Amino acid sequence: MSWGMDAGRQPLGFLYPASRPSAAAPWTASTPWIREVLHLPSVDRPPVPLVTTLYLPPGDGPFPLWVFNHGKSFGGNTRAQPRFEPIALARMLVRHGYAVAAPNRKGFADSGGVHCSHWLNPLAGACCCARDIWAGVQGLLAHPKIDDGRIIVAGHSYGSLGTLAYGGEPHPGVRALVNFMGGLRAEQDDGWQEPLLRAFRHLGQRSRCPSLWFYGRNDSFWSIELARAMHAAYIERGAPAEFVDVGHFRDDAHGLVLDEAGVVRWWPEVARLLVVSGMCGD
Repeated sequence: MSWGMDAGRQPLGFLYPASRPSAAAPWTASTPWIREVLHLPSVDRPPVPLVTTLYLPPGDGPFPLWVFNHGKSFGGNTRAQPRFEPIALARMLVRHGYAVAAPNRKGFADSGGVHCSHWLNPLAGACCCARDIWAGVQGLLAHPKIDDGRIIVAGHSYGSLGTLAYGGEPHPGVRALVNFMGGLRAEQDDGWQEPLLRAFRHLGQRSRCPSLWFYGRNDSFWSIELARAMHAAYIERGAPAEFVDVGHFRDDAHGLVLDEAGVVRWWPEVARLLVVSGMCGD
């Protein structure tokens, strides 16, 4: 499986023009950062722009990188989905010296192209996502403030399924994957669980990249039992993946990683991952 061209660092001209760095209201003086909006090229011919928000700590870097991939809202036009800005996660990671990138895949928000997937074939959808994730990482490698040897790729919901697919052929600098409540399900129809389990089983057969998984007990998308079954299918052939049960969170654990109040649930495990994966320094 090949997501794109060479995985090496491309010249800076490989990026579409970036916006001038700007500040955002949710940040405070105690958490300084630089915010850039990049237009990264997809692997399509001709390429289309993948609009990506990049949060950088102050200083020259290079900084270790987190790439965080968005989910998909139920119903509606994916273009109407707002540009992804994971403020809660970015705030915590930037404070600890990490750059955080939030790419919008094709057909979402103001990125170019068309989004194509269906719950009947979640594996195909995951692979389509992985192509855009690969392109996003590839474009970010050209940024002068990014350390191309220390990267974690993570995702939420549908973005996590794509992240696990990307893990079958990651860039050399990727140390680990993080799955926050990953999967893809039908909005109305029944019978989506078995195709999803088959997709996780296939993805686990291909990946040897370590991964950390978070699922909750009151997730409106998947029960904790199904989440454990997805994990069991993924590790069936030896894929290294650690499962974390975060318990109950507010009215719906599916949104934990997007909520400031959820940080205390995931940060201790992520902090440990940062140490064991060598993201804290070599």
